[in-house]
Amino acid sequence: MAPEPQHYESTATPHDAAPDTSATPAQPARRSGIASLAADDFSVIESIGGVRGVIESVLPGLVFLVMFLITRDLTLTVRVCGALCAVEVLARLVQRQTVTGALSGVVMMLICLYAAYKSNDARNYYLPGCIINAVWVVALLASQACKAPGIGLVVEFVRRPPADGLREWYRAWHDDAALVRAYAIATWVWIAMFVVRDAFQVPLYLGGNVGVLGAVTLVLGVPLFAVVCWVSYLIIGTPLHEHREREKAAADGR
Repeated sequence: MAPEPQHYESTATPHDAAPDTSATPAQPARRSGIASLAADDFSVIESIGGVRGVIESVLPGLVFLVMFLITRDLTLTVRVCGALCAVEVLARLVQRQTVTGALSGVVMMLICLYAAYKSNDARNYYLPGCIINAVWVVALLASQACKAPGIGLVVEFVRRPPADGLREWYRAWHDDAALVRAYAIATWVWIAMFVVRDAFQVPLYLGGNVGVLGAVTLVLGVPLFAVVCWVSYLIIGTPLHEHREREKAAADGR
């Protein structure tokens, strides 16, 4: 499937009680995926969406695989997984999230379920993910060719949106050679992840072995994603910290 977790910013925030904003400042939303690399206090578990993010990323694919292998009934499997989507959306709405936030975690699963159901072929549950992997590879390779590393573009956009103009925003970080070099290396790491996924998944898809394809997809999902996020942070952490310090010094000197 597609890079798990699919959402780049966690929307799971507790709403058991209204926060007392007069006593404590509002806490920023925890980011996941590539966006988590922009955080000052990077955490591997937060990068994959926390415990809830892991469950919501792994459970749909696991349920689909187990249900289909046990029943060999694609229609029943799709219905059960569709019900799981409905429960997930309902749970988020109960937590007073927006409709968009509630749907963000299940859209990819619904696309995969539709692909399998429409074609009456369980293999096609995994086809959208293979396509998205290829799209990521092309997009990141293009960014490398343009000497504007894709991981850097995402991290910098999250860290400091271009409020003062796109050119000024781009030059503010792209003129830092050490930081750009780190972003370029990290981008190659992400390209490698997507290539590895499709290198395993596409032959299995073409071979029609749904059981092995599903198992490999799970292994190359959250676990590999977490490793790539951690390695990316090891690569960009120091140069990004030094860049922040220079930004702060420049701001203080004004």
